Amino acid sequence: MAISTPTLTGKSTHPIEVNANRWAVNFHSDDFGAGGLNEEIKAAPSGTGRATYLTHVTMGIVADSVKGYEIDCKLSLIDGAGSTVFGPIQFQAQGTSHVQKDFDPPLKITDEKALDCTGVYGGGGYDTACFVYIEGFTGDKPLG
Repeated sequence: MAISTPTLTGKSTHPIEVNANRWAVNFHSDDFGAGGLNEEIKAAPSGTGRATYLTHVTMGIVADSVKGYEIDCKLSLIDGAGSTVFGPIQFQAQGTSHVQKDFDPPLKITDEKALDCTGVYGGGGYDTACFVYIEGFTGDKPLG
């Protein structure tokens, strides 16, 4: 039985709201190349002193929609101020396609900041794409 890597086309962020404070987000990128990737995947929480907390992340690379290649790539989750929250994780060309991590205790994002995904790739004139699935909650500043 052959195993194939799915090809995603078109950038998309699908929020999966559980309630006002708990949420999950399923993001996949457009193909990206030498210009890299920098996309907001979770907006900053509304209200003063509120923060986003991550409880789970799954992320990886998928084949580009044009040539069907996976290119070596480093993915990171960063806060809206540019500080690295998780990563970078190095994915190898035609190799490791995903990583998942549960956070206990939850991983706190800087207060009142969005969560972004950045990616840089190895080159060679090809593109790649990525996916990120996160779960978490929004809480008040004293939580962490």
